[in-house]
Amino acid sequence: MNWYEIALGFVLIAVSLFIIVFTLGQEQKGQGLSAAIMGENSHMAAGRERGIDAKLAKWTRVFGVVFFVVTLVICVLSARL
Repeated sequence: MNWYEIALGFVLIAVSLFIIVFTLGQEQKGQGLSAAIMGENSHMAAGRERGIDAKLAKWTRVFGVVFFVVTLVICVLSARL
């Protein structure tokens, strides 16, 4: 293994962890069966929470693209050797 394969592997692991954390940090869109029975209180949510969810969704997409690009780079570099 070359040094850049190891470095890109660490980047890939870090990006994967960021994707997991940002995805878990977002609020769920639907509450499932409990919301159907008890009623949903989504109208009580503040705009700030939706702003945070929007930022988390944006960063999740950004890290998804980075993950895709780093994976392609690793594949191309591995195939060349």
